[in-house]
Amino acid sequence: MKQWFMLLCLGLASCVSDPHGLTVKQYHLRESMFNQNIDLMARGEVQRLLHGAVTVEERSQKVGQYYHIIWNQPGYSSASMEVVFEYLQAGSGSKVQRLIQKAPVKDRLDARFSIVGNDYLRNGRVLAWRVMVKDGEKVLASKQSYMWR
Repeated sequence: MKQWFMLLCLGLASCVSDPHGLTVKQYHLRESMFNQNIDLMARGEVQRLLHGAVTVEERSQKVGQYYHIIWNQPGYSSASMEVVFEYLQAGSGSKVQRLIQKAPVKDRLDARFSIVGNDYLRNGRVLAWRVMVKDGEKVLASKQSYMWR
């Protein structure tokens, strides 16, 4: 009986999701991954990100960090939505950099940010980040990395 109760609790706990529906997926593309014999899923992601890059220079401009932000909010719709991505890089000290994407929303918001090319080569990797989904001045959802201040 105790085992069934434990399994039920474990099953219910696995169904818990983010109450704001905000998901941040990260991928760090390194130059060493271009020719590595890595598993098929990772190799597919590397090939997707390198699509269109033919020369060595073009491939080096794709090296960096990629972020995919997904916000699911069924029934919510607005034309003045924006996703704000703030981040700190290793070489830029404590200077917070900000990228903003405006996107109309109908149930689902999908935004992609990338820190690649010269910005990545000059300032290094992203150490900490914060994502906010805003409707005008109102923050609807936010998520941050562990290292964000």
